[in-house]
Amino acid sequence: MLRATCAATAVLKEGLSPVKALRLVERIEADLPVAAPRHETHVLLRRSADTTQEAAEALRREPQPVDGRYTAYQHTLAEVLSIQVNRGEYHAVLDLGFAPILDVQCMLRARLAAAGITVEPLPGDVLNRLWVLGGLSESGKSTVGDLLRHEHGVTRLKIGYLLDVAAMRAGVSDPYEEWSEYEQAQRLSEEVLRFAQANKARAISVESAHRFQSTSHLKRVWGQRCQVVFIDSDPSVRAQRATETKSQLRNRDAIKRERGAARIADIADHTIDNSGTLGALKLAVNRMALTVDLPRVGLHASKPATHSSWLEQATEHLLDEEVACMLATGSTGTTSWREGWSDLDLLLVRDTAPAAWLRDVAGCLPEPEGIKVGLSVFTTTDIDALRVPPRVVQALRRAAQGEGLLYRRAGYLLPVPNVAHGDRTSRGELGLVVMTTRRLLAQPQPDVRAVHKHLVLLAKLVLRADGHDLHTADEVLTAWHSHHPAAECTPPDLSDLIRHPTDPVLRDQLVETTDRLLTYLDQLDHTERTSR
Repeated sequence: MLRATCAATAVLKEGLSPVKALRLVERIEADLPVAAPRHETHVLLRRSADTTQEAAEALRREPQPVDGRYTAYQHTLAEVLSIQVNRGEYHAVLDLGFAPILDVQCMLRARLAAAGITVEPLPGDVLNRLWVLGGLSESGKSTVGDLLRHEHGVTRLKIGYLLDVAAMRAGVSDPYEEWSEYEQAQRLSEEVLRFAQANKARAISVESAHRFQSTSHLKRVWGQRCQVVFIDSDPSVRAQRATETKSQLRNRDAIKRERGAARIADIADHTIDNSGTLGALKLAVNRMALTVDLPRVGLHASKPATHSSWLEQATEHLLDEEVACMLATGSTGTTSWREGWSDLDLLLVRDTAPAAWLRDVAGCLPEPEGIKVGLSVFTTTDIDALRVPPRVVQALRRAAQGEGLLYRRAGYLLPVPNVAHGDRTSRGELGLVVMTTRRLLAQPQPDVRAVHKHLVLLAKLVLRADGHDLHTADEVLTAWHSHHPAAECTPPDLSDLIRHPTDPVLRDQLVETTDRLLTYLDQLDHTERTSR
């Protein structure tokens, strides 16, 4: 690197080419005293093999604007380094891109260990998410930490505790006095790694983040896995929550502001206004936790395989500037749609859904004769927060697979829930489906169509928990028979039910099968509680 910087300087001062500048530096070096022999391993860390990008990233890290000469120097330095790499002058070259510091450390230590150099490994990295909670006094950091723990399984830790442990490990009496904020962040990260490895913790929250530089460095250490949450609250509300005097609260705030606590809002990934009710805070935390990893995609509309004319007419009827997207859900628009049995189901996402629009537009959607139409309307806020039932979660997942999208507004990105989210929300609705199914069976003349749909839905929810995400009734029932033979589920053939919906023999067979499935479900999670 010293040769490279000297050569880059020579290029600018002497007007040499990078290759000639390197030769000049090597000739000068040859006349210098020879250092004592020692083992050296040369490792080059750079952002990119592309010299233009490498120089641009180096310039981007400068805290102040630079002049043209320094810009030319960085571009030249990147060219010289590239020449050295091509000559094989480095034992290892790591192109880091935008990898966080923790990933760089793992790569570097692994490369050095492979070269036979003794390097202390980092604790095993099993953590998926690090929540860093900041805010002024009485803003609600502890409440947010509790909500993350109780409702989302996040392990809650205190920054002060972790730094005290790190200090004892290092033999340091006061980590805040003896360590810079950058070192505090690094030591804190090591303790988080140790704790996560020892306790198999996948998600951890740490509070309270009061120091700006330390918090900022944590983001660089962990990258996107670290999500900084700033909890804000109106001063009058914070004063009402405090058990101390207003003067004492102001003094605490002053100390935290001096450390940069208020500035953390500028680098936060999430800002929560906790000036309202506990219910509002719960909704905000739930939205943040559920959607933090949610990918969003821009999809293209697909052509329906069936009912294309009516779907086109329905889209034209509902479409306006507030509509973000429209989906055909279930079997609608697919070849699995069955005449005399299936519904036409639509999902509309709109910026707002006022009662007048629901009544005058959505409520007047033309229906084909003899076919039941179901229109579900959600706002963009509902969808962004995933404040939706399982069937909508599945519709979003299928849309990402290229099925069902009829319209998408330019620039609108659909969230794509993962398999685990679909399974979790589905199991959360299992009790409601069971209750509705039993109500159907209680009727003197059960609705065959409704009972069959609920039979399939119950099987589908359990199969989804088994890891089998299926859609059509035939697929679901075949898989159920294969994976849950003990349920003895042998419903009538669907085609027979469609042709003979009032046949008492078929109806009794369907009711009996559904009853057996419910009994099987009742025993599926049976456990024994023992007491002494």
